[in-house]
Amino acid sequence: MLVKDIMTPNPTCAEVPGSRKEILDLFHKEKISGVPVVKKGTKELVGIVTRSDLAEYPEEDQTALIMKRNPISIPPHATVEEATKILLEKDIGRLPVIEENQLTGIVTVNDIVYRAIAEMDIKEPAEKFIDNKVTSIWQDTPLQVALKIMQLSKARALLVLDYEGKLCGIVTESDLIDISEVVSETEVSSLSSGTEGDRWAWESKMMLYITKKTLKLPDKKVEDIMVTDLVTGTRRTSVSECAKKMRRKSIEQIPVIDAEGNVIGIARNIDLLKVLVK
Repeated sequence: MLVKDIMTPNPTCAEVPGSRKEILDLFHKEKISGVPVVKKGTKELVGIVTRSDLAEYPEEDQTALIMKRNPISIPPHATVEEATKILLEKDIGRLPVIEENQLTGIVTVNDIVYRAIAEMDIKEPAEKFIDNKVTSIWQDTPLQVALKIMQLSKARALLVLDYEGKLCGIVTESDLIDISEVVSETEVSSLSSGTEGDRWAWESKMMLYITKKTLKLPDKKVEDIMVTDLVTGTRRTSVSECAKKMRRKSIEQIPVIDAEGNVIGIARNIDLLKVLVK
């Protein structure tokens, strides 16, 4: 199977010059989490920008200062296995597809999971591809704290636990970014100078105003926005069945539970790719 068989042709793009608002509008309209960036009016690839980039650089407004430059790309006649190896080695979620120096498509982890693995009838159990190191969070955690935990752990999703430590929901990076806004905050510092002991000395004061932009979330708790209609799997759920579950709900991960409903790990879309390159 080739990249051209599963890629999304003529993908939605951001342009430079451009702004944060334009990127967010694209993400909301198309319900996507990352886009290639091209020079305005062309198909010349200059970068790629994701929701993670927006969260990492809240103080920046220009697309050129938020995006990652010189992204890795792949030709349309490369194999899906070749694309998979790159995505896994670089730990990235998408590859622009380039032909004759022009952007012609994009292939994402979801494309491979939804359009390839889900259709391949791979009966191998998913237990080999489960991440047992799960970042979880309490349902009463403030959203701003949840975002910080997500950034520090480099997790794209947090499993939510209730008062008894049971799984009750999941919150993703997209959930948080979608309801956030960038606000300007100004701090004031006073700098003074004078000659100590001189009663006639003039005292000069200078007020220093420092303005920075931060990503602000509403004053809510995780339980207010988390997804509670959970799709789960077990150690014995097949790889293709996991892929079908993700495709059915357009999600990128499913919690893995034992017979008693206790969380034992998480199966992520990118982890399922490993079945193609073992």
